[in-house]
Amino acid sequence: MAAVAPGAGASYPTCNGVKRVTLDAGATTILQPDYTGTGSRNCILQYGNSGSAVEELQFNLIHCHNKSTGGADGIYGDATRQAVKEVQAAAGITADGIYGPETRKAMKWYYYVNGDPGRACIKAGV
Repeated sequence: MAAVAPGAGASYPTCNGVKRVTLDAGATTILQPDYTGTGSRNCILQYGNSGSAVEELQFNLIHCHNKSTGGADGIYGDATRQAVKEVQAAAGITADGIYGPETRKAMKWYYYVNGDPGRACIKAGV
């Protein structure tokens, strides 16, 4: 299912899974929402979406940005939308509450070592 991020001028699919991204020559990994049809992280999440991609976004918002999302329940509701808006505003990008490629690049992501959550959030920029 395709969706358009306002102001983006491009159409992106809805994120429907989670992709493991390797950093530091394999020393650490981060998990980010992706579109499993192509494996692309250039996808969007917005109010009303649900699933593992939303859950990973919520986990990130809670643990890396100290935002309340109503829990990591995998449901993109009002609290998650507000948390995304706050992160977007802090990053100086359009605060529309829609997670997309620009927001992904602006966010910090919780890192994992051998599959276990690490102890800090890193600025991935990927």
